Amino acid sequence: MRIKLRLILFYIIVGLFINSCSSLKDLDVFDLYGTSDESKIEGKRLDISVSIKEIKVSPDAAKIPVMLDKPVRNSNWSQKGSNNYNSPENLYINEDINFLWKQDIGDGEGTYNKIYTQPVGNESSIYVLDSEGKLVSIDIQNGNIIWEKEVFPEEESINSNIDGGLALVNDNLILSSSYGEIINLNSITGEIIWKKNIYKPVQGAPTINNDLIYQMTINNELYVLDIFTGTELWRYSASHVSAISNGSSSPAVTSDTVIFPSNTGEILALDALTGSLLWNSSLVIEGSISGTLELTDIDSGPVIHDGLIYASSLSGKFAVIDLISGTFIWEIPIKTSNDSIINGDSVFISSDDGRVINILKNNGEVRWIANIYETLKIESNGTPLCSTPILAKSNIILSCYDGNVFKINSSNGDYEKLFNLGEASFISPIIINGHIIFYTEDAELIVYR
Repeated sequence: MRIKLRLILFYIIVGLFINSCSSLKDLDVFDLYGTSDESKIEGKRLDISVSIKEIKVSPDAAKIPVMLDKPVRNSNWSQKGSNNYNSPENLYINEDINFLWKQDIGDGEGTYNKIYTQPVGNESSIYVLDSEGKLVSIDIQNGNIIWEKEVFPEEESINSNIDGGLALVNDNLILSSSYGEIINLNSITGEIIWKKNIYKPVQGAPTINNDLIYQMTINNELYVLDIFTGTELWRYSASHVSAISNGSSSPAVTSDTVIFPSNTGEILALDALTGSLLWNSSLVIEGSISGTLELTDIDSGPVIHDGLIYASSLSGKFAVIDLISGTFIWEIPIKTSNDSIINGDSVFISSDDGRVINILKNNGEVRWIANIYETLKIESNGTPLCSTPILAKSNIILSCYDGNVFKINSSNGDYEKLFNLGEASFISPIIINGHIIFYTEDAELIVYR
C-alpha cells in the first residue's frame, strides 16, 4: 500500500511540475508508456538551455547610422581580449586580405582534450599552445617555428580539457593550465623564469595589469600573483556551484577594480590591490533551465568599456552594469559564450545560436541581426556555432564550426563568406599589425594579411 501511495504522490508532484512549465503543458504525465489514444506529434529537439523572448530589431534603432571609432594599427595582442579590459579596438587590416602562411602546431582536439587557448603575440612572434601542452613560438612574418617547449607535468597523463591560457607582457610569457600551474617563461628563449602550482585547475586565461597576474580557478577562486616572482599577493574565494561548463572567461581589470565573473552567475567587483569585495550583481534569470543541470556560470567577457561592464551568463541574460556602483543600465535576453565587442555607439554580440547582433550602446535597442545560422545549416545544441567576433576596419569578422570565415557589414548586418579555413575554428581570431590570425581545433595556425 505504501508503495502505491508513493507512486501516486510521485506522479502528482511530477504532474504539477510539468504543468507549471508552459513549454510542456500538453504532455500527459500519466501516459508514461505511450498508451494514449492521441496521435503523436512529430517535432524536433530544441535547445532549452535558456528560455528567452524573441529578439527583434527596433525600427527606430535601425534608422540610426552606425558610428565607430577610426581603425588603428596595433603592435601586439597581449592577452585574451587584447588587453586587461577584454576590449579590443577597431583594428586596421588591408582592404583586400590574402593568405600568408599556415603552420601545424601539434596535437589538436580529441575526445578528452580541447583547445581553449587563444594565441598571443607581438610584431615579431606569435605564441600558441596545442592540446597536449606543447608551447610554440612562431615567426609572424613567415610561420617558421622559433622555439617549442613541453610545459605540462611529465608525470601527468593528458586526459582533461585544456583550459587556461596565455598572456604576454614585454618578455614575460605567462601560461596557466588545467594542472594548476602558472608559469612565467622568457618569451625570447622559452626558458622558465618561475613556476607556481596552486593545486587547482584554472579557469580561463590570466589577465595582466600593473605587473600583477589575475587568475581564476574552476572552484571560483581568484589568485593574484606578482609577475616577476610568482609570489601570491592575495586571493578571493567566492561561493561556487558544482555544475559548470567548459568555459574560458577571464577577469577584466582596471587600475582600481577587478571584475570577477563567478560560476554562480554573479559579477563581483573587487579592489584590485586588496581583494576586498566592493559589490556584486547577479546575471541569473530565475527559473532558467540548462538541460538537466542549472548552468549559471559566465563564459563570456566581462568587457570593461567607458566605465561600464558588458557581460552575459549561460542562463541567458546579457547586461550592462555600472563599474562603480554595480547598477544595471540595461539588459537583453541573449545567450552567448562569446565576448562582446564595444565600439562607438554599438555593441556587437555573437550569440550561441549563430546570430550576430548590433545593439545601441546607450539603450539596448537592437539595430540589426545577421542570421548566419541560415548559412551554417545546423542548429545549435547549446554550444556556440561561431567565435567571438572581432572588429576589423569597421567590419565584423568571425569564424565558425564549418571552417567558414564571415565578414559582416557593421552598418546594416549584411554578410559574406570570405574564405574557408578547412576546419573548425571556435577561438576568436586576433589581429596584430594587420595580420589576421586564426587557430583551428586541429591546432593549425593560419595567417592572412
